[in-house]
Amino acid sequence: MSAEPSEMSLPNPIEDEQKGNTEITDDLPSHDQLKSASAIEVFNVDGHKLAFGDLLSSTPDSRKRIMVIFIRHFFCGSCQSYIRTLIASIPSSDSLPTGTSLVIIGCGSHTLIPMYAKETGCPFPIYSDPSRRLFDILGMTRNLSLGENAPEYIQESVFTSTVKGISQILKRIPTGDALKGGDIKQIGGEFLFDVQDDVIDPVWGHRMRHTRDHTEVPAIRTVLGLEPDPN
Repeated sequence: MSAEPSEMSLPNPIEDEQKGNTEITDDLPSHDQLKSASAIEVFNVDGHKLAFGDLLSSTPDSRKRIMVIFIRHFFCGSCQSYIRTLIASIPSSDSLPTGTSLVIIGCGSHTLIPMYAKETGCPFPIYSDPSRRLFDILGMTRNLSLGENAPEYIQESVFTSTVKGISQILKRIPTGDALKGGDIKQIGGEFLFDVQDDVIDPVWGHRMRHTRDHTEVPAIRTVLGLEPDPN
């Protein structure tokens, strides 16, 4: 018997837009997904191409862990706030456990990486995947939802963040990459990989549901095996 109209759970477009994509899960990437992702090329700050799989296994250590943080477009104020908050807690590679590294991947042009590093004070390697294929293969989604509540890492209002982003875009007009920040709807996530003898295993992951849904920094510290931040 079908439910009466009053008993049906009807979608609420406004509420759904506030929450973002609630169908996204934090399931770890499958073997097939990782195989496909490993072949995707990303760009470093100099514009040199590097396969994602080679990026994960590029150090001579027989075993290591690497935290990959996927951000939105390079002018996103929310992601910039997140990276600043992260850096305040984990200021350098020396702050990470032995054998652990951290990289950041955006979806815009590699020519914007120096600007992004300067704006955020980021000391960690930053790469770009302008094709967004890596984002897609690893199950990250696209939307413009702000979510229902601002996370702790947000340090300024949406208005202030937007104005700063526009200012950064305007400054890039002379360099010709003002419109190459990346897809504004693309959202990211965070993944921790264990690499042993070039075998890549995902051990933890989080996919953003909306544009302000990065994993809070205290949780990232826990995943990395760091003590709680005394600050």
